[in-house]
Formats: sequence, structure tokens, C-alpha cells
Amino acid sequence: MTDPVVAFFDGIADDYDQVLPFFGCFARQIAEAIEIPPHAQVLDLGAGRGALSAEFAGRAGRIAAVDGSPRMVELLNRDLPAVEAHVMDAARLDFPDAEFDLVVAGFVVHILTDPRAAVTEVKRVLKPGGQFALTVPGRADGTPDPWTDPVTDLFAEYRKYQAAGSGRHSKYVAEDEVLRAAGFTELTARTLEIAIPAPDGETYWRFTTSHGAGMFINGLPADKRAEFRDRLIAAVDAAGEITLRRSATLWVARRPRS
Repeated sequence: MTDPVVAFFDGIADDYDQVLPFFGCFARQIAEAIEIPPHAQVLDLGAGRGALSAEFAGRAGRIAAVDGSPRMVELLNRDLPAVEAHVMDAARLDFPDAEFDLVVAGFVVHILTDPRAAVTEVKRVLKPGGQFALTVPGRADGTPDPWTDPVTDLFAEYRKYQAAGSGRHSKYVAEDEVLRAAGFTELTARTLEIAIPAPDGETYWRFTTSHGAGMFINGLPADKRAEFRDRLIAAVDAAGEITLRRSATLWVARRPRS
């Protein structure tokens, strides 16, 4: 049976990060925050269209990128031919032990079926002393974002129209606990922020349906989905040109050197 999360991302791959450069903006900050040795071997886990791979391409000796979506990998191969892109399960990586100096995972761990298995695999393929850098939504200190979004309340309102479990692709993951349980040390966490102009409601709608939030929308009954779309566009248009602001936590951890 096809994994519904993989099927969803396969279906949105052509528009993924193409409407507003959400992942690209975060990837730039992540790359700036991570120092890597010359000729580093880098693995981009859950690479999507390759936002992180593109940022590290000029600095690493080798980049391997994996994703569960065949269409994502097809497009990544087309756009970044120097990157080794493969369709692969994050919980069963087809790489030797101690292969990489750095593993990066942008907004991936919290949507995986078994994040603990994936993090354990990451530790296995890292060299001793190698780093694992991952991002998840939200601020490092757990506080709410210090800004408002005209559609946040709309998402909360429409959650009641979903069937049990429908439309939910993210899971609660205590990243520090998962990393420590896998044997990682030297954990650090910092907040990243992005701000991207969204010119109108239609653009905001296209952005919303071209990444993970689209699973929430797909989980609504057809009539409520249409209603949600109309109200989202109207809310953004009423606010005039708005800025899409989001925060993320960048976790960096290390495989022990011995």
C-alpha cells in the first residue's frame, strides 16, 4: 500500500517551494549556521526539491540526497545533476556505516512514520564526530511566534471538520529526547525566522496547498475545502499585501567521536 504522506508529496512535487521560497529561505540560514570540513560528505535527508542540497553544493565534496517521493527525486535529478539523488526510506538508508560528515534534514523528522528509527539510521551513517542538523516548526524556547497570521484561527476552526486522523501529517516529536536516545551528544537549539512577501490571497492559497499544510486541506470534506479556500483568500486580501512569517528550530547534534 502506498504511504499516504509519500503520495501527497509526490502529487505536489512540481509546485513544492516554487510559489514562495519557504524552504529555500530556511535552507540559506541553515547552511550559514553549519560549518563543514573541506571535501565533506553530506547527506540531505528528505531532500524535497533540494533546497539544502543547493546551499551546500559549493562547499561539500559530495552530496547525496534522499526522499521518499519518486517525483521529488526526479525533479531534483533534473535541477541539480551534481547531487546523487535517490528514492529511499529514511528509516532504512542504503548507505554504509560511517559514510557522512554531515546529515541535514529540513522539516522532515516530525512527519516521518518512525522518527526514532530514522534518527538511529542517521547516527549509523555518520562518521564518529559527524553532525546531524535538522529543523522542525516552532521556536527553540517553545514560545508562540511574536506575530499574527490572518489564517491561523481559520485552520483551528476547520480542524473539527476532519475525520479522525485525516489531514494530519505532522506528529509531536521531542527532538532532544529522540536525539539523546539515539546516542547523539552536544545538542544545541536555535530559532530561525523567515519573512517572505505574499502579494495576495491567491498566492497564499497556492503556497498553502503546495507544502505539508495541503494535507490538512485535503482532509476536509469537499464543501468545507471550498469554503476554507474562499475564506483564506478573503482574509489575506482584506489584510492587503502581507508578509509570510514563520519560525523554526534548528537542532544540531553530534555523533560521539568514540
